[in-house]
Amino acid sequence: MRKVMKSLISLLFLIMLFSSIKTVFGVGIGVNPSQLEYIVISNSIIQKDLWVFNTGDTPAQYTLYFDTQYQPLFSFSINNFLLNPGENRKVTVAYDPTKDSNKINLNITLYVKGVAANSNIEAGMIVNVKVIYQLSETATTSLTGKAFPFKPSDPEIVNALNYLKNVQDSSGSIGGFHISCWTVMAIASAGYDPHNFRKNTHSIVDYIIDNRNQLDQTKATDLSKFILALTAAHENPRDIGGIDYIALLEATFRNDQFGDEAMLNDDFWAIMALRSAGVSKSDFKIQSAASFIKNHQNPDGGWSWNVGGASDVDDTSAAIMALISAGESNQSPSILNALNYLKSQLSPNGGFTYMGEVNAASNAWGIMALVAAGVNPTSSDWIKNGKSPVDILLSFQNSDGSFSYAQGQSGSAWWTAYAIPAFLGKFYPIQESFTIQLTTTTTLTSFYTSSPTQSSTTQTATKNQVYIRIEDVSGTVWRGWIEIPFSTTITCYNSGKSYIIPGDNVLAILNEASKLGGFTYTVSDQWYPDLGFYVDSINGHKAEGAYGWLYRVNYVLGNTAINNFKIHSLDEILIYWGTDKVKPLKIEIQPLKLEIDVGESLTIIVKYRDDLTGEWHPLPGATVHVNDSYVTDNEGKVTVTFTEKKVYQIYAEKWGSTPDDQYVRSDIIYIGVGVPIPEFSSSALLLTFIALTMAYTLIRRRVKLYK
Repeated sequence: MRKVMKSLISLLFLIMLFSSIKTVFGVGIGVNPSQLEYIVISNSIIQKDLWVFNTGDTPAQYTLYFDTQYQPLFSFSINNFLLNPGENRKVTVAYDPTKDSNKINLNITLYVKGVAANSNIEAGMIVNVKVIYQLSETATTSLTGKAFPFKPSDPEIVNALNYLKNVQDSSGSIGGFHISCWTVMAIASAGYDPHNFRKNTHSIVDYIIDNRNQLDQTKATDLSKFILALTAAHENPRDIGGIDYIALLEATFRNDQFGDEAMLNDDFWAIMALRSAGVSKSDFKIQSAASFIKNHQNPDGGWSWNVGGASDVDDTSAAIMALISAGESNQSPSILNALNYLKSQLSPNGGFTYMGEVNAASNAWGIMALVAAGVNPTSSDWIKNGKSPVDILLSFQNSDGSFSYAQGQSGSAWWTAYAIPAFLGKFYPIQESFTIQLTTTTTLTSFYTSSPTQSSTTQTATKNQVYIRIEDVSGTVWRGWIEIPFSTTITCYNSGKSYIIPGDNVLAILNEASKLGGFTYTVSDQWYPDLGFYVDSINGHKAEGAYGWLYRVNYVLGNTAINNFKIHSLDEILIYWGTDKVKPLKIEIQPLKLEIDVGESLTIIVKYRDDLTGEWHPLPGATVHVNDSYVTDNEGKVTVTFTEKKVYQIYAEKWGSTPDDQYVRSDIIYIGVGVPIPEFSSSALLLTFIALTMAYTLIRRRVKLYK
């Protein structure tokens, strides 16, 4: 036991030991997509498809339903069916606007329940459902004859994305650092992973991260734009090369506002950036900055980029998006006055102006602001001379797919990056599901090979959740998303004392996970009370010799007691059996495709993290589990041909005879062969009910300095 004490002191945390571990398998549920969004622009019935998967190991009966008051508004092609393990079924969920007399926006829940066919074990999850009504009447059509918003598969969007891909250089850049940040947001707004936009081996995400030295870390606008790009790309802005960019942005907060007190645009973008990273609407800094913005609204209803400056469309649009993201009602005086200002800035021929000139950037941001406020930019209120801002923006598109700032000018990636989310009915922050990759890389199917897909991972995170995975040598104890509690109560087995501890630490998340996952753990307060608590066991597996339970956050080894390590939204927590020499594994897929045809092959690369350098290196001799088991070659690779039509679960492990050759099992990646992958799945351990609502993906636009 002395060895355990030594390890505890050196790490300030060690936890539990080996005994048998029992994994209780039950009902598994997966869905794709994780959110259904109905944009109502007429009284026509709107249909959305939802795939339901049995990801467990037993046949189960699945039922879909809404709360009673909403059930009459929706219908299902089928809502009660049996699935065997590995099977899936497409369910069409239709919304009928004529049955909704209130005609108001909805943000409600679709319940999916699975009950094992041969027992009473059940599991469930929820799918977030949004119904968005525009404030004005039915949409008019754009110049193309199609209704707003456009779809990612529409030629205008595809051509614009192709243009961006064509102008990417060998470094991964599209137009340089600042324009690349906006481009990352545009790509994500269309449902694609910016990591897949690469020239040779360098993606646009690699480029902005590698060139972050171009940021002025004291300038709120610089930091905000970079954070927005990172969150759009599913990167963690709290740890990029060891730098916490959220902390840097928050450090610019002074006198109840962000950055320069003479400026307003830094407050607009700081609010949106922090919201994109999961900071609560009720956060003091966000609400203070929102008040600062509202207190400096001009009498005409608009805003300038600086305090006391003349109003303009661009900054008024940014202010609207910022206030909406901070929780401002779209019926508040500030928003309604701002909308009236925007309407006053429509030119006689249609479209928004900036400094007297109709241009692509102002129309793109104006459209996004209207959508953020619930207004249809193609409705009659926003048409002049038969044209809406959408028509005007479309008129700036060139034959190569690019957009020009003004008529007669050449196309630019900058204005193209603004136009894409505007046409898609998105705004900053982008209101779409944000699925978190359960490995450190996010891999989505490229739009050159298929239609947009969601992430390969199994679950969808809300903004105030963290992902926790608990790995023993013999198997995974539990994994899933946990809502960060305000506080939680733990009881120490040795003293019998109960403690109320804050919710934003690793121990609190472990405690909440044990309730949800049905596993046990013990925690002690007797060994080193001045340092904090430590966990003796999980699922009965206790500390033994030099081995115990350690934790990592975003794969970095914890360096303090488990209750002292503060976590943040979207962090990934790994609690595992081993010593401080045991290293975590991850797997990567080449090519970056997670939905393939029967008979296709993929190369699976297994890597381990070097804690000295923070780099990931290929691991020879690792076992890769697909259907059969494979062993990686000297480059850490194995190539697998997929011959069955189903969803495959892939993970890797290696446990040698010494700590130097022992590794933490990788998380699972799902590959859909001939079928889509689930965005969410849960293996129900006992009566696990993992309810994960809409995720978040966000994005934004340019800062005044760079227009």
